[in-house]
Amino acid sequence: MPEPGPSVGTEATGSARFPDFFLVGAPRCGTTAMSHYLGHHPQVCFSKPKEPHFFSLLRQLMPQMTVADYLAHCFPHYDPQRHRAVGEGSVSYLYDDTAIATILRHNPDARFIVMVRNPVDLVYSYHARLVALLDEDEEDFASAWRLQKTRARGERIPKTCRNPFLLQYAEIGQLGKYLERLWNQAGRERCLVQVFDDFIADPRRVYRNILDFIGVEDDGRAEFPPRESNKVARIKWLQRWLKRPPTQVASFAATLEHQRRRKQGKRKSAVKRLRKRLLKWNTVYRPRPPLPRELRAELVETFAADIDRLGTLLERDLSHWKRI
Repeated sequence: MPEPGPSVGTEATGSARFPDFFLVGAPRCGTTAMSHYLGHHPQVCFSKPKEPHFFSLLRQLMPQMTVADYLAHCFPHYDPQRHRAVGEGSVSYLYDDTAIATILRHNPDARFIVMVRNPVDLVYSYHARLVALLDEDEEDFASAWRLQKTRARGERIPKTCRNPFLLQYAEIGQLGKYLERLWNQAGRERCLVQVFDDFIADPRRVYRNILDFIGVEDDGRAEFPPRESNKVARIKWLQRWLKRPPTQVASFAATLEHQRRRKQGKRKSAVKRLRKRLLKWNTVYRPRPPLPRELRAELVETFAADIDRLGTLLERDLSHWKRI
């Protein structure tokens, strides 16, 4: 985790400003789509990339990066004349022990948005996403679910997994537990929770709720195309090199890119543009089969108590999430 530093509040650091809001979770709950919509709002400066993970359990991937580097790298497009809100969307922050406290040290007025979903559907979709990201090497969800205890002991962890916690599917689905912790850390009044069911039924209403919460005007967006599907790689070895190059290569490339951006500004390097094209070409979309009924029943039993906990927190009946 970053070392505690002086509180910079919402002051500018260099040419960028520390974020006002954080879309902290949960994964596979519409956060990518919402980040895309917010990123195109004229009054919002949204992080590029969407998930820097700077304050979270994935921090070890960039140990030398300072807060100033984080702001310069993720918000080079910040325009104080135009942007009224600055935000990012690292869903790992919801689960990290110290991320929220660290963020609040830098900006005590930071706001947090959480999108939640039936955890049974969440973890099934999340597993497929981890396979695509190379954090997971067990492509069969039922087998990956059975491996959780083994992996909690530090066994059967894929070499390309960024952090073993990511593979604890039953823990990732405990949305009530982690929302309650967030409220205790940040205060309920500075947190907004939106339910995925509502987002699917009326995306504009959920979008406007978030705009009101972060303090920007309605831009009139009327189209809300879905952003995420079940992605798989055409060629797995190519995906490994593009997504998880050897550590020394990745560190060297990150250092060169940071130096280049300081000298040349915002434009992406030719290497990054080529990598983006290759990733796009190497990605195909494949529908996921429905969960087998027996496995779904097991997951419902696993998450039933936390679904009740979340429903109590939100003062909302979520009992339909426990149907098999």
